[in-house]
Amino acid sequence: MSITLKRAIATTTLATTGIAGTLGVGALAAAPAGAKVDSGTYTIRSTNVGITSLPGKAVVSGNKLIMPGAPALVLHSTPRGAYADFGVTRYTFTKRNGQLYSGKIMVGPIQTGTITLRKR
Repeated sequence: MSITLKRAIATTTLATTGIAGTLGVGALAAAPAGAKVDSGTYTIRSTNVGITSLPGKAVVSGNKLIMPGAPALVLHSTPRGAYADFGVTRYTFTKRNGQLYSGKIMVGPIQTGTITLRKR
């Protein structure tokens, strides 16, 4: 492990400890966010690095996003929807109305595209 990475981990640990001491441990153990992507069958479409995908079928079952030919992604609830990570890529889903979730495709801090889930 590089010295820079060790230093970053140590700094983050110290900052977290300081926040826990200031705010109290209860603030760090808050309940998870309530929103999520509703279970069901969706049409998924994305534009990533300028390439638009053909609409495909996706199924959300509990906290899993399942697409043919791809590993199931674990959905993590947020106040307005959910997100899923695949390697260094994060997919966000924000509920727009009862039938549509849309969001960003992020690689680290850089947005590389957009993604939508529309209920079938």
